[in-house]
Amino acid sequence: MAEKKSVSPWLRGTLYVVAILFLPTFVIQLVRPDALNAGMRRPTLQTFTFRFLLDTGIFLDRMGRHESAISQFESAEQYAGRLTDTKYESLQEARVRLAESYMAAGSASEAEQTYAKIVQTSMDAGDVFRQKNQFDAAVPKYEDAEKFAQKLTVTKFASLLSAQRSLAGCLMALKRSGELEQVDARIITTLQDQSDPYSVELGDAYRTLAMARSNLADYAGAEQALLQANDIYNKIIEEFSGKYDPSGRALQAKEQKDFNTWYLAVTYFNEKKMDLALATAEDAFQVLSRRVGARGVPIGVYTAGLQAATALNNQEQVQVWQQRLSDLTPNRPRASEGDVSSGGSRVH
Repeated sequence: MAEKKSVSPWLRGTLYVVAILFLPTFVIQLVRPDALNAGMRRPTLQTFTFRFLLDTGIFLDRMGRHESAISQFESAEQYAGRLTDTKYESLQEARVRLAESYMAAGSASEAEQTYAKIVQTSMDAGDVFRQKNQFDAAVPKYEDAEKFAQKLTVTKFASLLSAQRSLAGCLMALKRSGELEQVDARIITTLQDQSDPYSVELGDAYRTLAMARSNLADYAGAEQALLQANDIYNKIIEEFSGKYDPSGRALQAKEQKDFNTWYLAVTYFNEKKMDLALATAEDAFQVLSRRVGARGVPIGVYTAGLQAATALNNQEQVQVWQQRLSDLTPNRPRASEGDVSSGGSRVH
């Protein structure tokens, strides 16, 4: 931190140089901003002061005067908090410069705290927009949070995963599946970096990736992701079954794998692998009906089974699935032989 001492002759001279280099432009921006840009508005005194402090800090930082630069950036951060239209951008810019100066000065702990503030501010800003269903506005805030969470050390995993999941939620709401697929892939990388091969969350992340790929009609990619999820669930079941398992990983993995069978059946149907779709739909019906009862089995399982049997012209299986549908309560939505919109056309 900059010591509260009288300004040294060297620093005073440096400030004079900064004033000579930048003050004319600042004056023009303050008095006649249209001379530089016809659409530019006259800055407020707070904005003017903020830019001067920030540029002074940048100049000092480049000169290797990191302690002095830190003092300027801290002042710029304070002024940024008083701004209105550009408060978020200015505050984050000042903090980024401040964190970089801390690192250059060898103050890693202070840099960590500053990056944590940057991430939290981005998350808070994104949350405000998300709560208002303004997902487009929330996306860049969560992207900022993800970017700067990677600068953290102590809280990197939790911060990065939170930012990525919030970003994924917005992209899902916006139906921007191409971008969502990329974020889902990054979530998997984040979880893998924890070096826990028995993470139920990792298996779930592969299933989420499969959903994004299915929305892009990449059914082969969706199948691959679902099979990767099953591999993880199987490893967990094998490792923890019959052993002391206070967190209940084996049970969680078994439950998730059973539901994953449903998604696989739908994916095989989408790929036109009708034999696999029919067999997997049967597997899904058996495991899920034992778990939640036939009436609790997702309608997509019935749809996939009936549609696959119909496509294969397997009348025996058509009758089996039609009977299962008729056994449901009268109020339960039903899938007809010619209808794939009720659960058989996408992984959901």
